[in-house]
Amino acid sequence: MSVKIIGTGKGLPKNHVKNADLPKELNSDDEWVRSHTGIAARYIASGDESTVTMGIEAARNAMKKAGLTADDIQAVICTTISAEQHNLPANACMIQDALGIKNAACFDVCLACTGFICGIDLAASQLTYHNWKYALVISTEKLSGIADWTDRSTCVLFGDGSGAVVLENDPNETESGIVETIVRSDGSGAQALALDDKGLLRMDGHLVYDFAVRTNVELITTLLNNHNLTIDDVDWIVCHQANERILKAAAKRLHFDESKFFMCMDRYGNTSSASIPLALDDMVEQGKLKKGMKIISVGFGAGLSYGGTYIRW
Repeated sequence: MSVKIIGTGKGLPKNHVKNADLPKELNSDDEWVRSHTGIAARYIASGDESTVTMGIEAARNAMKKAGLTADDIQAVICTTISAEQHNLPANACMIQDALGIKNAACFDVCLACTGFICGIDLAASQLTYHNWKYALVISTEKLSGIADWTDRSTCVLFGDGSGAVVLENDPNETESGIVETIVRSDGSGAQALALDDKGLLRMDGHLVYDFAVRTNVELITTLLNNHNLTIDDVDWIVCHQANERILKAAAKRLHFDESKFFMCMDRYGNTSSASIPLALDDMVEQGKLKKGMKIISVGFGAGLSYGGTYIRW
């Protein structure tokens, strides 16, 4: 247990859009959106706000909390499905340049809402294999640019934003760290959540809902069993913030008190891979995370992909 999170940060657009501010033609009033999703508002990027600019802000905030400078970072991993240049160059390289980080390993990960879980797994592996000291994982999304704003069943769900963490490889650490990470996929469901020929998000809501509830239960149960834990041993469960109904259904199926599940989708909506690091940063700022706390985090989404991690804070 030597790779641990030592800093968190976020980067958000200026425009915070409440349900009442959504386009009237969607016919989606505040009560309808809240009751179906738990979402009350989301941030929407405009002008020159992008996955890169939001990622830079999140990374700077995470590095500041970690007490590090650009010279300390040896790897930059960016998770996104809405990269600034789509294919080339990688968001990670543009963020690296803006931050003044020299000669770091930089690459993007495209695994949608499971991206952050995969990103910290890859970063921890790199730190351990190369015996590097520090890595940045930045999850940044501008989903407003790929949402269909005529389809109320999907567009009301999504928001823009970025969350980042700094990982430290500390071989002398015995109490805190990423204990285990599991990343899995089921490509047979690839078309359940995908982009259409216009580059807009399409989703089979019922199939994705069933998949999300089932995989949350599966991963949480597996991680608990692998480490001889009960829910009473765990301080927080921090899942991808897709929909309040999904997390409440998973809690019910597990027979867990839903208060164990940290939720913040009411403020951010579904920000894909950014949702878990945004949640972690909120928890840090609210004083909800203390050294030694046991946390299980689960991501699930397009691919179909899913992953979970057990962390001792």
